[in-house]
Amino acid sequence: MKKNRQRLMNLTVSVFMTVGFTVLPMKAEEPDYSDTAYWSGMCSGLLPLTAAEKQSCTAYMNYISGQSDVLSQRLKDIENQRAAIAENVVVYAKQVRQLQMQADSLNGSIYELTSQIDAKQEEIDAKQADIDLRSQQVEDAQAKIKDRIEIYQETMRINRFLDVIMGVKKFQDLIRVINGISDITSYDEDIMGQLVVLIEQLNKDRDELEAAKKEIEDKRQLILDQQNEILALKYQAQIIEEEYRKQSADLEAKGNVIAGDIDKIREMMRDITEKLNQVTASSGWTYPVPGAGINPEAGTWHYASGGVHLGADFAGGLGSAVVAVGNGVVLKSQDGCPYGELGSTCGSQNGNGSQGGGNQVYLLTKINGSLYAIKYLHLLAGSPIPTGSIVIAGDTIGALGSSGNSSGPHCHMEIFFLGDGANFTNYAQNWNGDFAFGCGWGSAALNRLCENGAGAPCRVKPESIFR
Repeated sequence: MKKNRQRLMNLTVSVFMTVGFTVLPMKAEEPDYSDTAYWSGMCSGLLPLTAAEKQSCTAYMNYISGQSDVLSQRLKDIENQRAAIAENVVVYAKQVRQLQMQADSLNGSIYELTSQIDAKQEEIDAKQADIDLRSQQVEDAQAKIKDRIEIYQETMRINRFLDVIMGVKKFQDLIRVINGISDITSYDEDIMGQLVVLIEQLNKDRDELEAAKKEIEDKRQLILDQQNEILALKYQAQIIEEEYRKQSADLEAKGNVIAGDIDKIREMMRDITEKLNQVTASSGWTYPVPGAGINPEAGTWHYASGGVHLGADFAGGLGSAVVAVGNGVVLKSQDGCPYGELGSTCGSQNGNGSQGGGNQVYLLTKINGSLYAIKYLHLLAGSPIPTGSIVIAGDTIGALGSSGNSSGPHCHMEIFFLGDGANFTNYAQNWNGDFAFGCGWGSAALNRLCENGAGAPCRVKPESIFR
């Protein structure tokens, strides 16, 4: 009995601490970028972002860096590398895929941590229910002891003790006073023994609950750190891509050559003279990638972030059909490039296509009485229609991919105005193999824009046709 009393007095203070436990309040919903769960999920995720989403994520990154000294310093360090990146952009471009792989790995870790947090939260909820139950049991035991004291007051005439007992502020004081009463029955001892057991279990539950809460908070902090690291990795990739884009057109110009098999192509075109003569002009333009839209960030003539871009990028789902915009013949087809990456030169091997263009199709077509060449780049491996194929508007000529110098699924299209459609057969049989169709490469290509008054051959802005 004395042992139970001593244990009871030693544990009483922790009981009241445990009974008073409350769950931390949920964070109130805040406007704009303060909803970090939403923005971190979107900006750190695996899905490709639209131009507007990228802009929003850049603003979010700035918002977060204002709250994190570590992230702020990481971004400054990356920005300070810009000059080195610009000077060795081809080398840095090879790092983009590795950066994305690191970000993907961290996203996988975040997913796993989130699952662990959900499971741990279930444990916390169950533990809190146990604590609530035991707290009620403690209160019930306390009430029984109080009732017994009142009975003692009536039978033992200990008014002076009752006055003290009813005035105590802490439970350990109550026990100390009770110890001054010599006539404790076995019933009272049993109740106090039960109370000791309840208190011990309550303290154990409390310790386990605090440990679980600490584990969750540590994992949430780890998620936050990893999300910030993903933002930094994606910013680094963005800087590299921006600098590469500024030089990409001139880098492409250095690597492009005349088609290596031009004599074979000319011979093929002479063999299909009758078929070429039967090709009629289309009465209008057919949209090249049904269901896809033109990426405004990669606008024709210039990227939004700077750098020459000589065509329009039709962004859509991997494997989407790419079709002929008009009736005509495939002058040249290039296949064999795998899924690409920034800086890849695949596509120009053995003079088979534009450097970095991946899997390609060059279509000669006549539309509304005029002659045009259409250049389709970055097609899915195995999908380009063969050289010499006669097509009508709407025929599938390939599938949307991301081969060559590409950081995501899209079809890059360039349109060249070549003059009178009546010259269709003659042009096909005498094409000189120039993948720019006499309109030049790189920055110099901007000198031959139809919209600026240049005559055939000149470059047509795809957005002026496909809206």
